[in-house]
This record gives sequence, C-alpha cells and structure tokens, in this order.
Amino acid sequence: MHRIVIATAAVVWLLVASQAAQAHDVVAGVGGFSGGLLHPLLVPAHALALVALGLTLGQPGRLGYAGLLLFAAGLVAGIALIVTAFAIATDLAVLAVAAVAGIALAVGRPLPVAMSGPLAAVAGLAIALDSVPEEISMQTTFLALVGTALSAMLLVVLLAALPRRLSRDWQRIGLRIVGSWIAASAVLVLALRLRR
Repeated sequence: MHRIVIATAAVVWLLVASQAAQAHDVVAGVGGFSGGLLHPLLVPAHALALVALGLTLGQPGRLGYAGLLLFAAGLVAGIALIVTAFAIATDLAVLAVAAVAGIALAVGRPLPVAMSGPLAAVAGLAIALDSVPEEISMQTTFLALVGTALSAMLLVVLLAALPRRLSRDWQRIGLRIVGSWIAASAVLVLALRLRR
C-alpha cells in the first residue's frame, strides 16, 4: 500500500509540475539521450498515454507480453520513420491513445485482442513520432529518440506489472478511477484542440 501511495504521488507531481513542451525541449539545456529519457515523463499527454496503456496492458486477460512487444515495435517503427526524414504531427493521436486506454481501464473488462494489439502499436508509433526534439544533428535526434523509447518502454513495463498484484476489490476500483480520470483529461484536451 505504501508503494502505491508513493508511486501515485510521484506521477501526480510529475503531471502537475511539468509545463507544456516548447519545441520538445522539456528541460532547458538537457538534450540528446538524457532529454529523451525525461521527455515521456514530463510531457503530460505522453505521461497520461503511457500510464493508461501500461495499466491497461497489465490487466488480467489482456495481451500481456504480446502487447508490450507491439508497443516496442511501434516505438521502433516511429524511430525508423523519423530517421528516414518522415515527420507528422501526432499529438492528437497520443491524446486519443490516452483516452481509449483510459476508457478501457475504467470499464474494467478486457479489450478484444483486435483492439488492444493495434492500440499498443499505435501508442508506440505516436509517442515516437511526437517526441522529435528540435535538434539539427541526426545523431543527437536519434539518441534522444532512443532515450524516449527506453523511458517509455520501462514505464509501460513497470505499470503493466502493477494490476496483477492488486487483487483486492478496492484496489481494482482505484485502477478504474485512475482510468476514468485519464480518459476524462484526454477527452477534454482533445476537445479543446479540435475546437481551435
């Protein structure tokens, strides 16, 4: 119980303390691999999507390891597309992933494999494509993207292990509440972005 409170407090602090990404320089003066490691943790849309996806993939009866592999494949595909000079704005896709994964977590029932597999792959792809730093050097950009991929994968793997350890009813209800908050936040930001 103590670990859950600390982890929840840390995630809430990261989301509240972070500010909007400005040209994807999350921390001024920190670029390259280190900046990439911090990127998914300090960009609110990415953090919401990763938390919701990790907790959703960790639910019993879900894809499990296959979902994690699909997420990793999406990250690698996104990095490959960026290295080949492909660029696309995917911030709305990251928010959509957060909304869908949050809703799936709030419902508390396993998603069909036909939905959870593509969701994991799209999440990886969208996060990688939305994490391009403002760097001129391809080597620095590549290192930043590798850092982002490692950080995102580690966060999803750690969070996917959490739901299997929560066996009490009140813990499951807590997960559903977290999912509903993530979904509500993502839907509100999506609505505001689409309204503009």
